[in-house]
Amino acid sequence: MTRCFRFLLRFSLINLGIFAAVAAVIVGGAFVTDVPSGNTNLFSTYFDGFPALSLFILFMMAFSMTSTLTLALNFGATRKALFGALQGVLVIYAVGGWVISALFSSVPVWFGWPREGAAAVLMLNSGPAFLAALAAATVFGVLSGVMMARSRLLGSMVLILAMLLMIVGIFWLVITGGSFSGSMWGDLPWLLPLVLGLAAVVADVFLYRYLKGYVVR
Repeated sequence: MTRCFRFLLRFSLINLGIFAAVAAVIVGGAFVTDVPSGNTNLFSTYFDGFPALSLFILFMMAFSMTSTLTLALNFGATRKALFGALQGVLVIYAVGGWVISALFSSVPVWFGWPREGAAAVLMLNSGPAFLAALAAATVFGVLSGVMMARSRLLGSMVLILAMLLMIVGIFWLVITGGSFSGSMWGDLPWLLPLVLGLAAVVADVFLYRYLKGYVVR
């Protein structure tokens, strides 16, 4: 399992490096085009929506791991060892994405860059809810990729479901403005990461089931 983990880690670190490079380009472009002074352009749009965009980036990176898993099986990895190694890689993806997004969102604070409205809400990504969302995105990404290899219909259904959940969650944050006032939202701060965490666990169970029957083609 250790050798399998090292094999998968090599590709995941490359992907996270690309992720960090994209974040650096957006931050640099925002400063060069004078976004901190209120200039609205393509970089300001990417900057304000980056925490939400990071969910899609990690999802697609995890989805693309299907070819890496196939390559590992071709090299002689057992499915049990591959699943165990995959758990560590998914943790690295989720934590790494969370760290990059948290550092990205700290830029306005460090440089006195005021952000308001929906942008301020999307920047609130240092809590357990966002980490759980990243974990769910990575697990659903791998699951949909593996299922797509066995059945395009089932894989497409999981892919569409995951995308819809992310889109609805993002728009819900923007529309509500992050306001959880009232008894209706009183338990949301701890219910949200709990639900997302359970979704990640359930998806991981299905991932184990489908990985056991994964056929190299």
